[in-house]
Amino acid sequence: MQFTDILGVIGGLSLFLYGMKMMSDGLALVAGSRLKEILEKLTRNRYIGVLVGIVIAAIIQSSNATTVMAVGFVNAGLMDLSQAVGVIIGAKVGTTMTGQLLTLKADQIAPLVAMIGVAMIMFFKRKKVNHIGQVIGGLGILFLGMNMMSSSMSPLKDVVWFRNLIIQMENPLFGILVGLIFTALIQSSSASVGILQAMAAQNVLTLGQAAPLVYGMNVGACASAVLSSIGGKKDAKRASLLAILFSSIGAIIFVILGVFVPFPEWVASLTPDNPMRQVANLHTLFNLFSMLMLLPVSNLLVKLSKKLVSGEDVEEDAPKLVHIDEHAFGAASIGIAQVDAEVSRMHCLARNNLEMAGQALLNQDLSNLDRIIQNEETVDFLNKEITKCLVRINRLELTANDAQRLSSMYHVVSDIERVGDHAQNIADYSATCKERNVSFSMEGKTELANLMQHTLKILDDAYKYFMKQNLHMMEDIENQEQTIDDLVDEYSQNHIDRLNANQCDADSGLIFSEVLTDLERVSDHALNIAEAAVYHD
Repeated sequence: MQFTDILGVIGGLSLFLYGMKMMSDGLALVAGSRLKEILEKLTRNRYIGVLVGIVIAAIIQSSNATTVMAVGFVNAGLMDLSQAVGVIIGAKVGTTMTGQLLTLKADQIAPLVAMIGVAMIMFFKRKKVNHIGQVIGGLGILFLGMNMMSSSMSPLKDVVWFRNLIIQMENPLFGILVGLIFTALIQSSSASVGILQAMAAQNVLTLGQAAPLVYGMNVGACASAVLSSIGGKKDAKRASLLAILFSSIGAIIFVILGVFVPFPEWVASLTPDNPMRQVANLHTLFNLFSMLMLLPVSNLLVKLSKKLVSGEDVEEDAPKLVHIDEHAFGAASIGIAQVDAEVSRMHCLARNNLEMAGQALLNQDLSNLDRIIQNEETVDFLNKEITKCLVRINRLELTANDAQRLSSMYHVVSDIERVGDHAQNIADYSATCKERNVSFSMEGKTELANLMQHTLKILDDAYKYFMKQNLHMMEDIENQEQTIDDLVDEYSQNHIDRLNANQCDADSGLIFSEVLTDLERVSDHALNIAEAAVYHD
């Protein structure tokens, strides 16, 4: 084997990996945030979750990205382990479509396909066209790399040390170990299997020698999921472990079956004249049969993952991010999903603070003041940390919809932080009332309680609208905000009348007016949150 052949293999592999990444990124951008919505809505049933995993992995040409996405959603609390296991199993099957794609005879037209894709990227301004061009260009480059790599590998079969190494692959444990390590390094089972296909096309190795490598490559592909779970919650670690368990148990079963059943020989007999398709079929059938065997006992896999990663997440008093794991920010959809969950947590803290502050003011019960202060510190912390995360995600390549979503999130986080400030103001007023022995008239208490209920409702409805939980509320939210403005005007006049009639003193009157102002401002921020919602047809 000459030095030029080595360069050819390296260059072909580089083009292959770059083409695959380019195509995968383009497909993810074309699909956009719809992948996130599909995963959230269609994974309640594990069998449907399998179909979702197959489809998404086939679309974005990566079980790694799909599994990492599932792990990220588990960490964000958007998906539980029973939902994630179906997606993870399905992703392993879906990613085998890449190998099937590589068996197409596209050597002659690959340069033309690459040129069309590059032209769509360079000469069109529309982002959608650019993203489709990225898919087409990536596909062409992938085939060019495959062809270059395959041609350069032909002399390998005459290299003595390499022939001896391939003979060692007949030992299943050695083959699995080599496949595992190699795929863990390049973090793509599709690319690893593509290399095997290139070698098979040049008769460098037989399907029997390739089989253990394929089994090991499936296990090695779990490295990305493991890395994405580092620093995450226990369930995120369990989700990554589910991917390892599925691939490892499948490999063990097939190694044992291989003693009694000539599985590689049977696969080879399906397409005796097409070695590349033989490897692709082996990869597909291995994952398909593993799915059929392990999906019915997936609940046992979930229980096993909980035993292997035992215990619960330790809650700390210091403010911290609960749903965001920045290790998983390689994919925009994961980052946005985790930020959504963290912003929802921030909203709940600010909203609960407002309710507790109102109860403290009206009932003179200061038992929750420490908790309000602690929650407010967390809200302020989240405001800063979520904003930093939004900046990081914004550096990734985003669809137009995702970019708008992130832009609106900046404003929403700021509005929620201001709601927390107004809740803290009301809590401080309750402490002042207790300290100075200030009380409100019955009419004043009734008015404040009514206004507080209206304010809590608009805050809840506005956030539901922003999170797309109810698409027909905007007009109602605007009416609610106007009602609160009218009530504030009415109650302010009533308050002046009571002062003139000596029904309340100056101290209680001043605090009453300040609380009205704070609640009116909260309703303004709630309307801002609703108006930040971005909807697309």
